[in-house]
Amino acid sequence: MRKLSYIFLLLLIVACKPSLPSGILDADEMEDVLYDMHVAQTLFEDREQIDNDADIHALRSIVLQKHGIDQAQWDSSYAYYCRNARDMYNIYMSLSERVDKNVIALGGKVDGLQDATADTANVWRDQSYFILMHQAPYNRYSFEILPDSTFEDGDRITMQYDVQMIFQDGYRDVATFLAVHYDNDSIATSITHTTQDGHGIVTINNDVDRLHIKKIRGYMMLNQNLVQRTSEQNSMSLRLASISNVKLLHLRTEPPAPVKTEEPEEQTDSLNRDSLMRDSIMKSHPVVVNKF
Repeated sequence: MRKLSYIFLLLLIVACKPSLPSGILDADEMEDVLYDMHVAQTLFEDREQIDNDADIHALRSIVLQKHGIDQAQWDSSYAYYCRNARDMYNIYMSLSERVDKNVIALGGKVDGLQDATADTANVWRDQSYFILMHQAPYNRYSFEILPDSTFEDGDRITMQYDVQMIFQDGYRDVATFLAVHYDNDSIATSITHTTQDGHGIVTINNDVDRLHIKKIRGYMMLNQNLVQRTSEQNSMSLRLASISNVKLLHLRTEPPAPVKTEEPEEQTDSLNRDSLMRDSIMKSHPVVVNKF
């Protein structure tokens, strides 16, 4: 009897699970298509074979053909998941883990530091790969790093990352904001904007004042212009930013060399020299005094 109750409960749960509309790809299918789009675009961009947006659209059409999906079904599926942002977010979280695993399987490093030196350390402990979507709150990734024992006063802070835009249309802009909080309650900030695929860097120097760092905060955000924020049609467009190879580096710097200044000669030395010079002149040229 208890076994029958469990079976009935399981059937009830399955029956209550909301089904997808007709013709909409399920989450696993969406992830497979998006993964292939990501890989294909990366390969072609590495070979510098993509010249314009038309090439990108053609590349995505090839991926859809591979999965047996036409453009109308893809557009409907993507529009559905855009309206259900939580489901889309879960797809991309699974996609990010998949990308990381494949990078490691191919011998790459997900959280490593390239071109490291003895005076440079990577303190990034968050995800090294994530997706920014144009729907809030998934358009922003915030972070906070607390210094460890490897930090020293005067360390230069640099954030590095790779950006790949997956855009159907619209304005492209990934803003990266970095703020360093010091022990004297001062804050140094820097922001940079990435508007195309490539490598991004944002740096904050501290080698002059050489202050002690309390914490490092910041965010990356996929911006939209006014038209994109207010247009319903634009909200259904494919607009994603793939962020990968994220590193937060602190670089040890040498304190500036002290400026050498010539000390003024003491007045007593000057007087002594003048006195010696006067005595020497008097001995070589004695003064004759006439007596009357």
